Amino acid sequence: MSDLLTRIQEVISWCALGPAAFADEIEVGRPVISHILSARNKASLEVVQKILSRFPEVSALWLISGEGEMLNGLAMDPGSSQERKVQPFLDAHEVKTSRIGQIKHEVQKSDVMKKVQDEILFSPKREVVKVMLLYSDGSFESYEPS
Repeated sequence: MSDLLTRIQEVISWCALGPAAFADEIEVGRPVISHILSARNKASLEVVQKILSRFPEVSALWLISGEGEMLNGLAMDPGSSQERKVQPFLDAHEVKTSRIGQIKHEVQKSDVMKKVQDEILFSPKREVVKVMLLYSDGSFESYEPS
């Protein structure tokens, strides 16, 4: 394998991630990975560094030049690989859980507002005396309860 694009595709495949998730994982813009994979742009040094930083299991020599094996010796530890694959799901779960908490809080606030509105609208202390409708042509109608 002499092509950097092919090696990046292999890393993405090895990670079991799609291009968008891979871009998020290495903290680059999704269009950056999209343009690299479509051969519109070549991978920059920054992208290569971010891949190596996020996935230390990947051999730098292999990624840059295609020499040697894709994975370093430490990559044979299945625990680190499994942990890496599970972590995005845990992060997504935490985000969803916090969002559920926010929605519950908003619903509770909404319930409080409804109670306040009901108290104002249906308060026995106040009665509607007159309703006036004003029209754009300058005319109006007035209604008074009997």
